[in-house]
This record gives sequence, C-alpha cells and structure tokens, in this order.
Amino acid sequence: MAKSLRSKVKRAFRAKKREDGVYAATHAARLQRLHAKIDAIVAAPKPIRDEILEDADNAEGDEKLKEEMADTMDADKTSKSTKINTHGPRNSRREQWRLSKGMSARPERKGMNSQGTASARRNAGRPKRRR
Repeated sequence: MAKSLRSKVKRAFRAKKREDGVYAATHAARLQRLHAKIDAIVAAPKPIRDEILEDADNAEGDEKLKEEMADTMDADKTSKSTKINTHGPRNSRREQWRLSKGMSARPERKGMNSQGTASARRNAGRPKRRR
C-alpha cells in the first residue's frame, strides 16, 4: 500500500527529513556561511565594498549578482519587510454572496465519519450506488 511518490505518508516523511534530518543541518550550515560572508561585506567601508564587488564581477561576470549585492549592502539591516500571507480564505464570490445573505462565509460541517471526527466536504472512496 501507498507505493506512489504522491503518497501522503511518503511526502510527510520526506518533509520531516528536510526539516529535522541531515539535509536540514547541511542547509543551515550553508546559510550560516553565506550570512557571515554578506555581513562581512556590509560591515566593510565603501571603498573595500567596491573592490569586493569588482572581484566578484571578475570571478563570475554576473551582472544580476552584482546588482543584488549592491542593493543588499545599501539596505538598512534593521528595516523589516512585511510578509504577505497567502494562506487561508481568499474571500471568493461565493463567500461574499453568503455573507450578503446573512450566512457564515463557509457552511458548518455536519456529521461524523467512521473514526468519529468531522466528515470531509466530499466523500472519497467507493461509490455507494451500483452502476
């Protein structure tokens, strides 16, 4: 059972490895090295920054990298960008209609499944009617 790569169990275990396993430690170490390198560049005086940027430009020849590094260095460290939350309800047309009629945006779930928890919105599994 559950041999597919789209299996929820396999996906959950892969996510767990990414967050807690060896992969997470390697990723954190890499981020720490990059963060230390950027901090050293930001802390350096302006003429040294230009030399570092020229070395980076000569080594890689990447214009975008040079522009990104310059933008990062000039930005204030204390300024925080506000995170835009894209999770949750989007206030769809259906929800607006229900609210205009005095109902809740989403209908309440009623009923229980065989495990005793709230039932799903649509029934999965074998159809109840023979075809």
